[in-house]
Amino acid sequence: MLNKRLIPWLVIAFLGITSFAFAQQQVKEYTVQQGDTLWDISKKELNDAFLWPKVWKENAEIANPDKLMPGQIIRIPLYLIQQDIEKEEKAEEPPVAEPIAEKTPEKEAIQRVEATPVPEKPLVSNLLYIASGYIADMVQVTGMITGSPTMRTLFGNLDLVYVKTGRPVSPGDKFYVLKRPQLIMHPVTNAKVGYLVEVAGVTEIKKFEFGETVAQILTMYNDITTGDVLVPYEEMVPPVVSKPYRTPDIRGYIVAARDLRENNGLFDVVYIDRGKKDGVEVGDVFRTVFIGKQKVPSGAIQVFAVNQATSVAIVRESTISIIPGTMIMQAE
Repeated sequence: MLNKRLIPWLVIAFLGITSFAFAQQQVKEYTVQQGDTLWDISKKELNDAFLWPKVWKENAEIANPDKLMPGQIIRIPLYLIQQDIEKEEKAEEPPVAEPIAEKTPEKEAIQRVEATPVPEKPLVSNLLYIASGYIADMVQVTGMITGSPTMRTLFGNLDLVYVKTGRPVSPGDKFYVLKRPQLIMHPVTNAKVGYLVEVAGVTEIKKFEFGETVAQILTMYNDITTGDVLVPYEEMVPPVVSKPYRTPDIRGYIVAARDLRENNGLFDVVYIDRGKKDGVEVGDVFRTVFIGKQKVPSGAIQVFAVNQATSVAIVRESTISIIPGTMIMQAE
């Protein structure tokens, strides 16, 4: 029979062995490599360098956590490793979306601000539109400038002139002053095109004295001289055409230019032998081609006034001089 005095000692011994075995199972041994520190080991084994104090606590014999001996055995608590595993598993779990409570949208007063439309600009300025004139089959002349109180023959803005008219007039009546119409012959076919009418200014009847009708020059677009003729005044407004501009398949020729210039470039005014009856409309763009030994593209023009058989255009592009006789065709 077992001595009763030995039982307590056997229990203590058994508990000690069990505790030692249990302790052995609660740590992981790590062999220190050259250059290791507890910071490095914690980062490598636990994926968290900031756990090094807990590892140091388990290894109380270490004097300096930054100076370890290669081959030294370090005990790493298993519960720290288990925490790291649980942390990774938790990170891998897809996040559970919380139910979103549907909210009834609140009615908000929305103030609609209408965008202010940007007005299209006229194709040309008012001054150029009026001063460019046109080509007409014939001109119905109302009167003529015959002289002036100062005996001058060249006039400008606000000058007084004497006029003679073919019909009764009253103070306040206005007239366009035209340069003497010039007969235009077609530069290619040599056929009569019409008369070039160029507006030199605007005049207004002011008074009657000493048997003369006195008018005043209100606006001057070009030199006004004795002998220039008058036609009834009416408001002339430059056209506005929205993009894209038409490029019709129409062919013709430039028959003349403003001031009867031979050589023309960017922004100069030219007249073509195609009009309403040919299908030309305000805003149409044509390519210009110089005809010599070879056909050479010379630029582009845009129509801003259309008559029955002719039109007025402005040069929009110019690579070489554009002269009367230049062909016009469909722009690409």
